[in-house]
Amino acid sequence: MKKLFNARSREASFGRAATRGPVRRLITKICDHRLVISCAAAAALGAVVISSVLSGSTPASAPNDGKSAFASPEAAVPTVFLTPAPTDAVDKAQEVERTAAPYPVTLALRELPIVPSVKAVPDENATREPLPLPVTPEPYEEVLTAVPDITPGIMRSDNFVLVRYGEHNDLIPAVQERLMILWYMDQDEPTDYLGRVTTSAIEVFQRRNDIPVSGKLNTRTYNALFSNNARSYLCTFGDSGADVEFIQERLYELGYLKEKSGSFDDATLDAVKEFQQYNKLDVDGKVGRNTKESLYSPDAKPRMLEYGDYGAQVLAYQLRLQELGYLTTEPDGVYGTDTKMAVMRFQAQNGLIVDGYLGPGTCEKLESEDVNGNALSYSMHGSDVMNVQTRLYELNYMRAQDVNSYYTSITEQAVRLFQRNNGLDVDGKVGKFTMNKLMSDSAVRASSPVLPQSSGSSGSGNSGSSGNSGGSGNSGNSGNSGNSDNSGSVSARINTFISIARSKMGSRYVRGGKGPTVFDCSGFVYWCMNRAGISQSYMTSYMWRSCTRYPRNTSIYNVKKGDVIVYYGHVAICSGTWTQIDASQSNGKVVERSFNGSYWHRNFICSFRIFN
Repeated sequence: MKKLFNARSREASFGRAATRGPVRRLITKICDHRLVISCAAAAALGAVVISSVLSGSTPASAPNDGKSAFASPEAAVPTVFLTPAPTDAVDKAQEVERTAAPYPVTLALRELPIVPSVKAVPDENATREPLPLPVTPEPYEEVLTAVPDITPGIMRSDNFVLVRYGEHNDLIPAVQERLMILWYMDQDEPTDYLGRVTTSAIEVFQRRNDIPVSGKLNTRTYNALFSNNARSYLCTFGDSGADVEFIQERLYELGYLKEKSGSFDDATLDAVKEFQQYNKLDVDGKVGRNTKESLYSPDAKPRMLEYGDYGAQVLAYQLRLQELGYLTTEPDGVYGTDTKMAVMRFQAQNGLIVDGYLGPGTCEKLESEDVNGNALSYSMHGSDVMNVQTRLYELNYMRAQDVNSYYTSITEQAVRLFQRNNGLDVDGKVGKFTMNKLMSDSAVRASSPVLPQSSGSSGSGNSGSSGNSGGSGNSGNSGNSGNSDNSGSVSARINTFISIARSKMGSRYVRGGKGPTVFDCSGFVYWCMNRAGISQSYMTSYMWRSCTRYPRNTSIYNVKKGDVIVYYGHVAICSGTWTQIDASQSNGKVVERSFNGSYWHRNFICSFRIFN
């Protein structure tokens, strides 16, 4: 009661004091309505803050030092109002968006009836409610394939040329890689250059995908290339072009085609169907991925004379092989093991695909005058090499530990020494005359075997003759040895090999090219090896995978100078530490470049030690 009385006494005294003047009466009213006034002030302050946010400005009371709430990423993004716009405004907005900042990958949008305002200016007299999350309007139609951006949010005309011939552009690596995936280009490290080879691949892609063939990278071609409906490589009836000629050449070699017309005609259609039937493929008369791979497979079955055949025709070719020194047994008209091995050795020494069949190409070469006779030479491998080494060991020219069926540099030095001691032309190759003397009872023995460090014992020799004139003596004109190193040193041979490869830098890439002025990757390796004195047949990258002639390395970190490097769909020559020389399809020429990149690591299969 005492407290209540004191409170009421204070109120009464305050009231009496407040009535003494107008100021005190005002204070009295404020005290009586203090709650209402506080709520009104809070509402006014909130309105000021909301207005500042909507206008994109920072309230004066907020310090603009990057630490306030308005400096956060979320608060820094202004609310964007979507408003319908006339056509010219749409075009302008899209142009601003296109030139503002390029995106690496985008979805191509066809119809854009609604676009973001270029600059949102709130109406002070209107009540606006910002949209929550952007929702794609119904009129939008999305192309679901993500592609490198041409023009974000707008499609150009079909014929608009994105990159012109001879230009460098960031779009090209993705284009080349896509063409490789679809089998229009061979596997290679993509570049940013739109050259002759890429243009040719674009033409074939356009032909296959019902696009007017121009070879130009226009909008229509670009979008078709990256769409989910892009058609992979397929060569069919009525087609023409370099790829058709390439297919016909192989069908001719395998005996399925008699004449090469350059166009996919009725004869080519029948030849493809026959090849597919004999090789257990789907018979549709079209050359797609499976048929194309089978055409160049070492297991491809030809329509020609082969193992197990017999008759007068077989006998005639056996006699010719014997004349050239390839067949060492008596001809009997039966295509047996000896005949098959003789044919394979002949093909290897004459730049043909080694398959052991007597097809049109092999028969034509056998009957010509410009033919290389048999001669065992450096880097060869097989039982015939083992026989030669065994005989050299018996005559004290080689040590027992060096007899290994590989025609190594030590074997070559031993042959040179044997030739010199027996009065033969010294070239380090075992041809007809050297073989006859080696196997005879009159062969002169050596006083001591050849040792690895005696690389200079071979002397000057006479292997400088290039071997295309019919050649004398031992080599039987084995060909292309004019650039081989006579010292027998492995390092000297490797340096010579690399010098030959570098001499062809800049030469044009042409599919199927085997030199001396145009190459594909396989033809380049083939040509360089033969110029360096290695009798190697033409082998595709697919055939290199199953090669057993040379020591094999399966780690990219152990590749050495002079090795032949095999990738998926590509081969190259190692020219030094992490560098290679190869005929590059994406560059359109022979180049020297690094192979220490993700592309090469990813596609590496193995390498072969050619010189040992």
